[in-house]
Amino acid sequence: MARKFVTSHDILLDDANATLVPGMVNNPNLEADADGNKYMRGGTLLTADKDFVLNNDGTVILVPTTDATVAQGILRQDYNVRDGAIPASVIISGTINRHQMDAETQKAYTTESMKTLKTVLPKITVVDRY
Repeated sequence: MARKFVTSHDILLDDANATLVPGMVNNPNLEADADGNKYMRGGTLLTADKDFVLNNDGTVILVPTTDATVAQGILRQDYNVRDGAIPASVIISGTINRHQMDAETQKAYTTESMKTLKTVLPKITVVDRY
């Protein structure tokens, strides 16, 4: 049986004090579920081959990364990329809640990766609140 999603995992705690930048996201390596959906999860670390914040020409596609040293932003919530790249909300500063992420995405937030994130995305704060 395919997993059904009723709501999206919004990981951002405080909209008023966050910086969100629209960007195109995709994960060509993601396999479709039984219903043909391909969900990128909120909290996914994102990277691109060039700086997406400085390029607003639509050519930059952010993709998932497990390497925090190249992270350019964090996906705010779940997105279905079954049809390819789509516009998404990317967090570049603010407070995010690790507890709101699915279990697989949480694994990317190790002690070491969070130290690295402080260097590459210094305005991101990660909390783990129920």
